[in-house]
Amino acid sequence: MPIHAGLTLWCTCTALAAINFVRSKSTTTRKNTKATDDEHSTMERNKYSNMKYLTWAIDYAYMGGMLYFLNTFLSGDNFTARNILLHQAANSILICVVDLLKAISFYKLIAKAKTNHLIMLKKNLVQAFSTKAGIKGNFQFLYRILMGEGTLTEFRDKKTQIFSIRHQIFYFIKIGLISIPLACFLQVKIKMMYWAPLTDSVLIIGAGEWYELHISQLLVVYLEYLVLSFLKDGIAMNILHQLFHTIWWSHHETHHLPEKELSVFNVFYFDLPDLIGESLIGPLLFCAIKVLFGGSSASCSIHYASFFLSLVCDQTIHSLNPYTISFWNPLLDNFLRPNVSHSLHHSSKVGHFTVWPLHQIQGVSGPNNKGKARDTFSFDIDDYNKTFDTHFPRDL
Repeated sequence: MPIHAGLTLWCTCTALAAINFVRSKSTTTRKNTKATDDEHSTMERNKYSNMKYLTWAIDYAYMGGMLYFLNTFLSGDNFTARNILLHQAANSILICVVDLLKAISFYKLIAKAKTNHLIMLKKNLVQAFSTKAGIKGNFQFLYRILMGEGTLTEFRDKKTQIFSIRHQIFYFIKIGLISIPLACFLQVKIKMMYWAPLTDSVLIIGAGEWYELHISQLLVVYLEYLVLSFLKDGIAMNILHQLFHTIWWSHHETHHLPEKELSVFNVFYFDLPDLIGESLIGPLLFCAIKVLFGGSSASCSIHYASFFLSLVCDQTIHSLNPYTISFWNPLLDNFLRPNVSHSLHHSSKVGHFTVWPLHQIQGVSGPNNKGKARDTFSFDIDDYNKTFDTHFPRDL
């Protein structure tokens, strides 16, 4: 029976994450001394534990479902620029629906600044389409759009647009339904992106032997995603992102209008120069490295699933749920909290520039994070709880 490398790696990472969870739970139980305190802390911890693993179930189901859909219905002759454009538009909608599901499911535990913002937007939406003043305001806003506001020029009311449902819809259409799908459309059109069946074996080691090892396209896709993500993080997020916070702030300010209100609903607040600078560097560098190491110009391409993993990672780090995963690997997701780090970045605009929060690794210090090493991610959890008035456990 052949050994599948991807499945073996997945099971190993899951087992290590489970072992860490059991050790953490037993350590927490031993720390409690009084029976009443033990019962109370156990009940509280169980709420957050259920939230964490139900969030994981939602996120893994979403990504698994998306990859299955792509592999089944959009591979082969169906992998066309038009279909990928439609897929990206659908993803922009569904990723918001998933965040809304989390907001409803864990309403009592999520930061009130985030949930209250969504409630306010809902009220604004009803008012905008059910009152005379709201409908009049819609036409006035549409006129401003036609005059070039938001595209050719900045919006006049820049500081207040985060509280406007009209601006939320505008940026969702501009970035989520037009810019990102169109960018993917063009990359597929010029063959910068390709598709190969995820279940195909790209390499077999020890064929016919007892240790016959199959390396699938899915494993290659995941490794490709990790390389792409590190390249993007090292150049775009660690260097360009910091430049956007200094000399190019005018192009990045729009993305930082969501502060404590950050969620996937307002991840689309972007100016185009900012979006291009932070999102295209990774794929371009990856393709350039392929050519540099002997690949032909024809092989200068990236698997669409690798790019999709990277894109959804960029979106999920903005989720209103701090347990939202971004790396689709139980081991990485258990030891790193990119969502917590990025939420702190938006709330303070200081430090936490990268997607990969390497400063959360025990004994590692990060730039612009007060210059000292962290004790895993517990420091960021404490900072998050203080900033958002929440009570997430430091070790869960």
